[in-house]
Amino acid sequence: MKSKILILILFAVYILCGCASIGPKTKTGAVAGGIVGAVAGGIVGHQSGHGLEGAGIGAVVGAVGGGLVGSSMDIKDKEAAAVNPDHLPLTKIAEMASQGTPDAVIISEIDRTHSIYTLNSEIISYLKENKVSDQVIDHMMETRK
Repeated sequence: MKSKILILILFAVYILCGCASIGPKTKTGAVAGGIVGAVAGGIVGHQSGHGLEGAGIGAVVGAVGGGLVGSSMDIKDKEAAAVNPDHLPLTKIAEMASQGTPDAVIISEIDRTHSIYTLNSEIISYLKENKVSDQVIDHMMETRK
């Protein structure tokens, strides 16, 4: 059973690393999801005496889930850049907020670049995890109007 789990993990890593067309957020999401999934799966699996198997399954499920969220963010950035080459990416907004840039400055940059955002719950969670304020998120949501 352990060898099957190891093969499954290696196969998932091979697929995720082997695709050149995967965007940066997809890769980051897959790695982060895999780590979180492995830890959570290991804890849950340990309770039933199958820690290694739980960690393996959790890693694969987490990597797939994180990759899907990251892929969604990559697609949104590509679509926005195609329409507006000056578009301010979500990662730049998150970086600015994490570095303590005032809300007024971030909002001014959003307006200056005429950036438009379609936010879903995963993206809002990502922004909040990176210290983007509710005021900035509300302004981003208003760009669709």
